Amino acid sequence: MTCQQAREIPIVDLLRNCHIYPQYVRGQEHWYLSPFREEKTPSFKVNAELNLYYDHGSGHGGDVIDLGKALFCCDTKELLEKLGSDFFSFQPQYVKETGLHIHRSVTQAPDQSPIQITGTKDLDNNPAITRYLESRGIDLDIARPYCREVYYQVGDRNYFAAGFENRSGGYELRSEYFKGSTSPKDITRIERGHKSVCVLEGFTDFLSLLTLRKPEPVRSDFVVLNSVSMAERSLDILRSYRTVFVYPDHDAAGSVLLEKFEHAQINCVDASGIYQNYKDLNQMLVAGKQLEEQVKRQALKKSQGLRM
Repeated sequence: MTCQQAREIPIVDLLRNCHIYPQYVRGQEHWYLSPFREEKTPSFKVNAELNLYYDHGSGHGGDVIDLGKALFCCDTKELLEKLGSDFFSFQPQYVKETGLHIHRSVTQAPDQSPIQITGTKDLDNNPAITRYLESRGIDLDIARPYCREVYYQVGDRNYFAAGFENRSGGYELRSEYFKGSTSPKDITRIERGHKSVCVLEGFTDFLSLLTLRKPEPVRSDFVVLNSVSMAERSLDILRSYRTVFVYPDHDAAGSVLLEKFEHAQINCVDASGIYQNYKDLNQMLVAGKQLEEQVKRQALKKSQGLRM
């Protein structure tokens, strides 16, 4: 798929494929709860006629390519590959029917998530979920105690993803094509009786830290925010610890998170220096895995050359 072809995809269709639906529609303006943070009042607007979006909460906006890169945390090339895959279907007739169905559902039950969990299983039953975790560099043995395969339904379509449960029973869901969550949204706390705690923005970073430290396990409790907007809910918990190690993303939201903790007089330590050349822990983990594979391939080629 080319950039020109991608820009012809309606943003409302892209969001629908990500199980994100408008709270209400006024003319050409579709209003959503922002997919980038927890909120109760829709502040994310899509102009269907112009095919542009604007997130009033962050002040960011753009076209379908800008949104896709932000949603999937990827570059333009990776996004075009995703949009061109069989997973995405942008057929107007189907979108219209599905959109109407979901709109009625949201209107009748606005406090319920459109995602309905149909079942969960232990990891390693679904090869696609296993491949996704491996593509993020995460050791499956590390992930197994904390994640489950979650099977869910949106409308009449079935999906699956790696799921990470929060303290209120909701799940963070991740797959190759989807990043989202079920209700209720909340933080995850993992208590091990230590006097220090590690705070991470999301569960992929949490699992990345455990994978990176597998030879020497981290002796700490953990709080996974599942969204920087959940930071307020963690303050009382964090005040009970002697030391709070924070692993923020190297972006504006990460800086705000540190400021919030410092303002709340949390005795926090910025631990992001260990991945100073990367956006987050997972990006560093993936880069390291790719380097290992490259070294192995070069060594294999050299050994084959010697045998010749």
